[in-house]
Amino acid sequence: MKLGISHRMRLHTALLTSTVLTAAVPALAQAQEGAVVLDQVTITVGQAQGYAAQRSTAGTKTDTPLDETPASVSVVTDRQMRDQGVTSVAQALRYTPGVASEYRGSSNISDETYIRGFGYVPRYLDGLAIEGSGQQIGPWILESVATVKGPASLLYGQASPGGLIDMELKKADGTEHNRLGFDTGTDARAGVRLDVARRLDDTLSWRLVGLAEKADTQEDGLETRRLTLLPSLRWAPTDATTVTAYAMYQREPDAGYRNFREALGTLNPTSYGYIPGDFLVGDPDFERSERTSKSFGWTVEHKISDALTLRQKARYSIGDWDQRTLVWGVLAADERTISRTVTESYSKTKQALLDNQAEYRLNAGGGEHVILGGIDLKYTRNDSTSSYGAAANSIDWTDPVHAVGTVGEPRGQSDGISRLRQTGIYVQDQAKFGNLHVQAGLRYDWATNDSRDLLTGGRETYDGEALTGRIGLLYEMANGFSPYVSYSTSFEPVTQTPASGQDPFDPTEGRQVEIGVKWANSAETLMVTAAAYDLRQTNILKYDDATATYRQIGEIKSRGFELEAQGRVTDAFSLVAGYSYNDSKVSKSNDPDEIGTHNDRVPRHQALIWGKYDFGNGWDAALGVRYIGKSWARGNAFTVPGVTLVDAAVGYDLGALDRRYEGVRAQLNVTNLTDEFYTASCASAYACWVGSERQARLSVDYTW
Repeated sequence: MKLGISHRMRLHTALLTSTVLTAAVPALAQAQEGAVVLDQVTITVGQAQGYAAQRSTAGTKTDTPLDETPASVSVVTDRQMRDQGVTSVAQALRYTPGVASEYRGSSNISDETYIRGFGYVPRYLDGLAIEGSGQQIGPWILESVATVKGPASLLYGQASPGGLIDMELKKADGTEHNRLGFDTGTDARAGVRLDVARRLDDTLSWRLVGLAEKADTQEDGLETRRLTLLPSLRWAPTDATTVTAYAMYQREPDAGYRNFREALGTLNPTSYGYIPGDFLVGDPDFERSERTSKSFGWTVEHKISDALTLRQKARYSIGDWDQRTLVWGVLAADERTISRTVTESYSKTKQALLDNQAEYRLNAGGGEHVILGGIDLKYTRNDSTSSYGAAANSIDWTDPVHAVGTVGEPRGQSDGISRLRQTGIYVQDQAKFGNLHVQAGLRYDWATNDSRDLLTGGRETYDGEALTGRIGLLYEMANGFSPYVSYSTSFEPVTQTPASGQDPFDPTEGRQVEIGVKWANSAETLMVTAAAYDLRQTNILKYDDATATYRQIGEIKSRGFELEAQGRVTDAFSLVAGYSYNDSKVSKSNDPDEIGTHNDRVPRHQALIWGKYDFGNGWDAALGVRYIGKSWARGNAFTVPGVTLVDAAVGYDLGALDRRYEGVRAQLNVTNLTDEFYTASCASAYACWVGSERQARLSVDYTW
């Protein structure tokens, strides 16, 4: 079936075709007279930048200063991740306002994230999508984690209107260094990691990043184990050409625990008190969560002239995830006995991604232009099987016997294959007229999703097309302030089948108006951003009980404000601080009772501050405070109260004690210092998540 294009999108199709042709012809031709020579600056985000990243490709796909980007882009640098001792990307985003990265509490093993009120935001690795297999990328192998807030389909295709996460891998860059680290801590944590880079000659360099770690889960009886290897090779035969190839292997024989709790015992006490945060409803001998992922990719960049650069990014990956778990059912009337069912699933994902870009720089119309034209391709195949609802014996949480008895027949099963093919063509112009920066672009996508049910033999194909875009204006003032305004759109295909005689469903669309101001000090070591936004997701399907069909009348409206500061305040003091307000509600629905209800799991207020002080004698100390405001369950059924959490760190460079120990650093991190018991969020009375308990981590690193 054919998914229609909204009337608003159709109006721009001719304009897109004209614009693409106009941009592509000069981009493929020899540089003309009038082309401006702009310095190519390559800065690895996060390296030697402290907490303030100066540049990022996440918001524009070009190497652009953040204070010249008319959009809200937050970057967590490698330095910040190391200082905060994070062990996941979700933890790395704890101090990013507008982001709810740990709404699943201790149960987050796939870095599921909400941004600006919208969930399951897509994740990207070096600008290419990650899908399937639930792969969790460890911070140790990353240079940075960038969050692009708001619709970003112009450069990335189908995406959540809330935004996306783009992670940058550590790869060979022509430098040499050595780093070896060990860590231990609570939950029987133990790990070893390395990062070694070498130059073979003037053109070849390599790098190997590796990590082996294990830790118990918060729930008693289970553990996580992970091995990650990331080798890369860089070849730069000339100043104009660079080829970087990499491979990544990650094996998780124990990937972690993923489950739900109910509100009684988690949010509210039972007559016996709260159910402990370390209570495991499953059976350690029965639980299984095993993941493996392998990928190979490359980036090729060739500078044809000072004006024209061609670039290609590609990655092929294979991943699988095998799970079996006992799922929390219902707490009985005695408030002690919990029913359990069995869920099993297996998925194997193969993905091929390609992004071809042409970047052309010229002077025209009184301004300097960076024109980016691109075509990206995505192919994803997912083979999956699952069974759910098989009854198992119950468990008494006050006196647990975890062993599984006889397991019944599953209530439901699935076995299918899905294939997603997507092609996108985009063009973007970043123009500078004096102090005025303009970003404008359009993108057109074609997507096909082919699904086959191996149990019934049924097959369905969904085709979708959409036009998206962005326009933003930013003005640099002499006092360091840069006010900006932007409008951007996004889309997501709708795969539900319409009723007989019903018009095809349009893609679900997002649109956002954002106004803000950025400020950077003269040394660009401190960046402050304030942004207000009006974000709406339209064409949401709503089920009509009266007709037993879907209707595309739903809308969610999300409005908010964010304030963020990152960087070095003085030579000794570094700071990360932020505040966000989000009011996301259902604004249209065929159910009148639903209108005005809040998006579930999204905190209305967040306030965050982390400060680190270097005493100059080898010692440094840091303290962080996170306030996560109250959130709602679906339909405003009830609220989850806010919580204040405290994190702390202390570090010592042993070289200050004795020069023989130069390069050796010890650091202790403690999260949730006061060991608060809290509910991270609830989707309903039977889908709540308990927050992470206090954790301590002692690490020792040697750099030479």
